[in-house]
Amino acid sequence: MTMKRISTFALLLGLVLVAGAAAGVTVTVFTTLFTPPLVPEGQNVLDCYLVNVSDQERQATIEVLNQDGTPLNSVGVTLNPGAEAVATVPASASPRYCKFQIEGTRLHFRASALVRQPGAGSISALPAE
Repeated sequence: MTMKRISTFALLLGLVLVAGAAAGVTVTVFTTLFTPPLVPEGQNVLDCYLVNVSDQERQATIEVLNQDGTPLNSVGVTLNPGAEAVATVPASASPRYCKFQIEGTRLHFRASALVRQPGAGSISALPAE
C-alpha cells in the first residue's frame, strides 16, 4: 500500500468513526491475543485461561490450537468483572498454544497458557501477548 492510500484510508476511517459517534453508534473493539507454544506431556493438560479484569461484562472466545493452528477446543464466554474461564485439552491431543478473541483491549483481560498436572496443579505458565 502506498503512503497516499494509507493516508486516504485513515482519513475515511476517521470520518466513519466520527459519523458513527454523532449518530450514537457504539463501536465494539475486538483484540486477538496468542500465547507462545507450551507443550504438555504424559497425563498433563494444557489450560488456556482468561480472566476479565475490567469493570464491565465482556465477550470472549478461547481456543486451544495444535501445531498447525487447528482448533482442538473452543469456548465462547460472557465474563462479568472478575470472572474467569478456561479451555482445556489433554496432552494426548497435542495442544500447543492458545488464542483469545476478546472484547476490548489487552488491558481488560489477563490471559495465559498453563500446563497443569492433575493432582499437583500448574507446573508451567506463559502469558498471552
